[in-house]
Amino acid sequence: MAETAKTKDYHNSLLFQKIHGYIAAGSVGNSMGELMEGFTVEERRKYWGWVDYLPEVTKVNGGRPQESVNHRASNPFDVGLGHPPCGKTQTRKPGTTEDGEERFRILSSAIIKKGGRIDLWDLATAWAEMVTPDKFGWLLGSQDQVIYYSIKAGIPPWDVGVHASWPGLYGTTKMMGAVGVVNACYPEQAAQDARELARLKDVRGVPGNYAVEVAGAHCAGVAEALKPTATIDSVIQAAAKELGPAPRREFLDVQEMARSCGKDPEAFGIQLQDKYENRQVSNAVEILSAAYGLLYISDADPRNAIVYAVNSGRDTDCRAHTVGSLAGALKGIDAVPVEWWQLVDETMKTDPHTVSNRTSVETAEGLYQAAVNNMERMRRAVEEVESLI
Repeated sequence: MAETAKTKDYHNSLLFQKIHGYIAAGSVGNSMGELMEGFTVEERRKYWGWVDYLPEVTKVNGGRPQESVNHRASNPFDVGLGHPPCGKTQTRKPGTTEDGEERFRILSSAIIKKGGRIDLWDLATAWAEMVTPDKFGWLLGSQDQVIYYSIKAGIPPWDVGVHASWPGLYGTTKMMGAVGVVNACYPEQAAQDARELARLKDVRGVPGNYAVEVAGAHCAGVAEALKPTATIDSVIQAAAKELGPAPRREFLDVQEMARSCGKDPEAFGIQLQDKYENRQVSNAVEILSAAYGLLYISDADPRNAIVYAVNSGRDTDCRAHTVGSLAGALKGIDAVPVEWWQLVDETMKTDPHTVSNRTSVETAEGLYQAAVNNMERMRRAVEEVESLI
């Protein structure tokens, strides 16, 4: 493993390398796919060709320089992602991530602070402590304001998701992956914790809204991927097991689609475009299904997984974040291109708009310790039960 800080003894453990691979590859995918988000395969070919690098700050939306100025209103709630506060200009450095990664950092910080599994109060407290209004419009957007101001107004955390500004979408899952890490090798518990914590951002029981159970399914996949015996198939099966009948059918249909496309990510992306035409690109079931299909197509190689997702169209940053993190968990940090994740880390350390400047190494250290603490608690519980038998 490449040196980025003073190496600690446990850095050479398989668990740490898998956790670091999960975090680093997810962040890289998030950064690399952000500029292509929302474009079709054909549009991506036109504007960027084949993307296999962390994009520079030069072009977005048909070749215009990426300078985003919000002239829409002075209303404090009229702050969309990529629209900085009125009159401000934002320039995106290579390695910059976006809103999904911010939510992941908040949840990860809550786990690290507690040193183990968290509940909704812990997550809400982290939001209240880490988010400040000056962050909105840069890396955090309008949906994050709903959460923040609801918590500040005293709404109980389990009721906040009822007021979600973007219900049914994948942002809930993108926040949640560290729950799979702290529950390493225990998919069922990871899914249960994720479904509870997801209530801060979405709600279950609304027809067609599967965001909460998709979050549980992905965290089960992450926990499975951290097993020493994990395979691509076992990760896919662990996620599918946590979905209800309707989203499971859709998920498994897309896995069959992935197996029928000759391991061609562009062909897979075009099939997904046809399947989901005129539907919101960040639909939770679509992103989960697409990312796990790309895990198969890429043979879980982190570099290929990220690149294939970035070039597959529609919500490229969510796909790349998800499949990259899964591949990183399966293969470990040594399989993730070091120049990519170190660039993201360096950008993260100096980004003035992020809720946390913690690097992937530092996050991995904290989540590793939380996972070990959780293991020790389970070990003690097993010993107590065994003493009663």
